[in-house]
Amino acid sequence: MSELEQENKGPRLSVDEVTELDNVDILELCEATRIAILAHEGFNWLTPPPEKTLESFWKGVFIIPERTLIIARMDGQIAGGCQLVQPPKNNEAGAFRGNLETFFLAPWARGHNLAKAMLQKAEDVAREKNCRTLECHMAADQHAAIAICEWIGMTRWGIKERYAMINDKFVPGYYYSKDLD
Repeated sequence: MSELEQENKGPRLSVDEVTELDNVDILELCEATRIAILAHEGFNWLTPPPEKTLESFWKGVFIIPERTLIIARMDGQIAGGCQLVQPPKNNEAGAFRGNLETFFLAPWARGHNLAKAMLQKAEDVAREKNCRTLECHMAADQHAAIAICEWIGMTRWGIKERYAMINDKFVPGYYYSKDLD
């Protein structure tokens, strides 16, 4: 586990690539996910699904070889995560890129640079996996996520006016990329 910050008076922070989670981790990840969904952060769900659906969602990440889960912790508790998703093996032409998905941080963990650390870790993992481009997309009203993507040097290359529908209104979405080579 890599420690990001361990000052005498600050919380213990870490961001790691994980290949498995125990039952406590799954429960913490589901709780952080539920909070993020309610805050409209990083998921396509508008209301939290049942507990079993969330558990299956996160457990399913580990059975798909193209997905890498990165977890942020504060004082040992899971506070957020993101996935680096590479194209399936049959997409040889697109094998050079990685896509960031389900990027979120629980509101109680904000203000400690954990979100930036997660994206930096995702970028490092993408380089290790020979990705030459990192991409992501998000709703235009996710201002914190947009700021962090731009902070790590991602460039907005597109806008989709009908990205999501929330409360019967279309919300635009932004598309970002960063060359890693």
